[in-house]
Amino acid sequence: MSLFKKIQDATCSLRLSNDWLKIFTCPVPSSDFLSFVAVATIDAPQHAVMSLLYDVDIATEWVWKTREMRVLQELSENEGRIVYQLVSAPWPVSDREIITRSQGYMDPETSEIFIKLECVANFLPKNDKYVRVPELEGAWNIIPLSEKQCRVIFRLHIEPGGEIPAWLANIAVIDTPYHTLVNLREMVKREKYKTPVDAPFKQSANDVIQHYEKFVTV
Repeated sequence: MSLFKKIQDATCSLRLSNDWLKIFTCPVPSSDFLSFVAVATIDAPQHAVMSLLYDVDIATEWVWKTREMRVLQELSENEGRIVYQLVSAPWPVSDREIITRSQGYMDPETSEIFIKLECVANFLPKNDKYVRVPELEGAWNIIPLSEKQCRVIFRLHIEPGGEIPAWLANIAVIDTPYHTLVNLREMVKREKYKTPVDAPFKQSANDVIQHYEKFVTV
């Protein structure tokens, strides 16, 4: 069962709500670590958010606790890309390395964008200085609401590896979506993101996974 179906079936808790952002945490079967679902209304066109997400080199300016992010490999045609991310952790916890494959899909009828994130932990040899995240699953959905506004849904579940107490991680789980989306909201105003990016997407309504309706309507 995918993360999205697990989240949809779970009894989730609303942890933060304001006039543009809601963040929920949800249990995941067979894991002690909570997942999150963040739903944001962004006053920017869909293509501005997409351009920012695709601009990996700038990620350290807005993705929460990210020390480094770089593309390891662009996959052929529209098969996505492999991305390396180094995330700061509070002392005495070791920093985390995350390696993901991201692949984008677009619904040709609604123009909704879906970017799937999946862990490829063994893509590089391990670095003894850091802890490699062994499991991760997540996604971004970007839904156009008008020419100047879109809805962004960010979902993620991480098994962080190493020695992190689940109770401690679960207290802080909303920090990542909150600070990341607050920063995204400002970053998309930059002039460079007014130009749409030529990102490769598979045109496929069937691959645009939603399962977020109950979070949008709350």
